Amino acid sequence: MGEFYVKGEPREATVATYILNTGNWVLPADYADEVAYKPPFMHWFIAAFSLPVGHVTETTARLPSALGLIGITLMFFTLLYKRKPTSRAALAALILLTSFEMHRSGIEARVDMTLAFFMIAGLISLFKWEEKGLKGYPVLIPVFLGGAALVKGPVGILLPCLVFGIYLLLLQRYSLWKIIVKNVVVVLPALAILLVWYVLAYQQGGSHFLNIVYAENFGRFFGGNSKELGISYELGHEGPWWYYIPAIILGFLPWSFLLIFSAFGVSYKKVFRNFRPQKSAFWQKLASMDKMTLFSIVSVIVILTFYAIPISKRSVYIMPAYPFAAYLLTLLYEWALDVKPKLIRTVGSIVLGLSGVILALEFLFRFVNLGNLANPLVHDTKTLHDIQVFSTAFQHPGILAIVTWILLLAAFLIVMPLLKTKTSYTTIFGTLALFICLQVLLESSAFPVFKDSYSSRPFAEKIEAKYNLKENTYVMNDLSRFPNLYGLNFYTGNHFKNFEKEQPSGGYFIIGSTMIDKVRQEYSGKYTFEELDRSPDKFNDFNDIQVIYKIIKTGK
Repeated sequence: MGEFYVKGEPREATVATYILNTGNWVLPADYADEVAYKPPFMHWFIAAFSLPVGHVTETTARLPSALGLIGITLMFFTLLYKRKPTSRAALAALILLTSFEMHRSGIEARVDMTLAFFMIAGLISLFKWEEKGLKGYPVLIPVFLGGAALVKGPVGILLPCLVFGIYLLLLQRYSLWKIIVKNVVVVLPALAILLVWYVLAYQQGGSHFLNIVYAENFGRFFGGNSKELGISYELGHEGPWWYYIPAIILGFLPWSFLLIFSAFGVSYKKVFRNFRPQKSAFWQKLASMDKMTLFSIVSVIVILTFYAIPISKRSVYIMPAYPFAAYLLTLLYEWALDVKPKLIRTVGSIVLGLSGVILALEFLFRFVNLGNLANPLVHDTKTLHDIQVFSTAFQHPGILAIVTWILLLAAFLIVMPLLKTKTSYTTIFGTLALFICLQVLLESSAFPVFKDSYSSRPFAEKIEAKYNLKENTYVMNDLSRFPNLYGLNFYTGNHFKNFEKEQPSGGYFIIGSTMIDKVRQEYSGKYTFEELDRSPDKFNDFNDIQVIYKIIKTGK
């Protein structure tokens, strides 16, 4: 629900728009002449979901991520349900589903959830294969790994197999040679699937395509910079080696509060005093550990360590580790239920308190204008804008917003007395239900209004009604100097062309108001730009006032 409000979502959606507009399913573009350098498997899904309506919408663009999260949750629940107590399976699945990172990514049009679905499906299938003694040929494993590779490249194959290989070594039941052979027989067919796309894409993109593939899959991993790799965009957000430790803790909020509280409640002197490591005993203990627990530990450690090596880091990269981290967190909840039930009640109280605040705010500001109260106190324009947006949402709730508010209130009143009684699974699942109601309320009332307030759609519709933008609209496409207008490009139908490459004799030019002087200086004596229209403010995914100019060529 809600329009695109950040640049990442329309960038992915535009690739599917290009596919539908041109019929090019192999190497589609996502902005002007910018090639979508990642394999387009997720965009094929978006395009397929969009075929019935004839164009890409916010819903069809987000559907692969939503279905991916649903699929991951069901797969993981089924895996545990057949092997562990039902309460543990349900608790792990719900912690996974409602965790901040997974839930957020499940409602966004990004490749990361689709990648996580195929990698997790591959990891689960590999785990099941070992349970059968590595007998027979697991047809689904190369399919899942190949699917992961078609979403984001070779990492979708190599990382699950790395996890599986280390897990087999720790089990101490298979020779190194057998482990290598069993990994190779599933890796080769998966690589063949990816290779088919590489060959077809190379036929269209040539050496430039190969350079980008190298930069994305190897240059990124080994820490090369954009200049060294010959590309005009940054490879990603840089972060320290320990980046993913706080990232996964934050990603599991609010359920990771138990981990934080437990860490402060442990006597480390006692732990280290009783710790007498013996090499042989340690490896024997690992080999005899419950398989699900061992596989979960290996998955979390290997995935976090693998992604800690590159300097480019984003919290969504480690989502394939989340189901297995959720299982370990579930074991911690079971321990706390027996040993430290007060900690579980504390987590429940945090969720209860947060829900109570949201309920009170929505009720209070239904009758009081929050924006008017904030005006004399807040001086930052962006903060004031956001406050006014939420004030509007609270003062003019729709039917769905009212229903979900009542639902949250009912859950709040039911869970409140539960936290005062003896802690049990009922307390935990009641807290989970309360948090789900809170998520549904925010996503049905507040978030869509917030997203729409940062959408480029209104300005896109305005200029489309006034000007013929097809085949004659130009933008700068050099991310080292100018940000791209991904939202405006999507909402105008993906017709933008590269101004620097085309050097047009006329047409329209769109850029941010703070950047036009730089372009005018660069093309002084060759072009002039006559302003035609501009967006009313900078509250959009571009974070600047968007201005459309008429291109007037004055020289050669």
